[in-house]
Amino acid sequence: MHAETPKEAAPVTSEQKENKSEGKDFIRFKESKTSASLETASAKYTHKDGITVELIGVVHIADKDYYEQFNEQFKQYDALLYEMVGGDPDKPLTKEDLQANKKNPLRFFQLLIGGMMKLDFQLDHIDYTAKNFIHADMTLETFQERQKAKGENLLSLLEKSIEAQEKAGSQNKNNFNFASMFKLLNEEGGPNGMKLALGRQFHDIESMIGGMEGPDGSVLVAERNITALKVMDREIKAGKKNLGIFYGAAHLPDFDERLTKELGFQRAETSWNTAWKIQKAAGKDSTKKPKESQNKDS
Repeated sequence: MHAETPKEAAPVTSEQKENKSEGKDFIRFKESKTSASLETASAKYTHKDGITVELIGVVHIADKDYYEQFNEQFKQYDALLYEMVGGDPDKPLTKEDLQANKKNPLRFFQLLIGGMMKLDFQLDHIDYTAKNFIHADMTLETFQERQKAKGENLLSLLEKSIEAQEKAGSQNKNNFNFASMFKLLNEEGGPNGMKLALGRQFHDIESMIGGMEGPDGSVLVAERNITALKVMDREIKAGKKNLGIFYGAAHLPDFDERLTKELGFQRAETSWNTAWKIQKAAGKDSTKKPKESQNKDS
């Protein structure tokens, strides 16, 4: 393959296959009167040199069978590139690496929320020891150095995101309200209510992450994606032709831009994987917006 190395800056559980999507969504929440589901995309890209790359979006807490089906899907790739800040990229991942990754504060928060919603944690069910798995992320030291160099931290990213949404005239920050969430917790029996409330916010969360990027891209998303694509280029030069990139769904819009606009790939096909399945309480139609939200929308 002769595509250029990615540029440094610039800015199932059933599967449903569909033709090339005009939109850039890699996560969606589907809802009816009786049920709902949170779904993530697997999008295939082809290159004239005969290379196929599949972007596989994931949420880090989900139903156990969601991850088990990924383990089966991953067997088809010559190389499966995965995200994980930390560990030694030149050595196979060890159980100690996995345990260390579970101990960081963000992972603890994910485990806490997952427990409340009766969902499982990604690191407990994905088989990172598979022979075709290749680390394609920054080391912890590099990640921390790059964040320090850019003056980037969680607070600065949130401020940047809020500022970007305000400039765009977004009302997303008004859509999520705790009164609505507690109402769902009461009506839907706790975990399901929480999943409904959070599931409806995923598009807002995606737009928030987009706002964090800014014109130069963040270390959290853009620079880690560039690292992954450099690993992809190395594996292609080593003879791999069918590759998967397994990253959080929030990373996929940036990957899509780089694959199609910089590296000469074309998006071919999208499949959807169900992360959360929610059965609503009988007789409750919680698809309706609360009066407060209706007033804000009018």
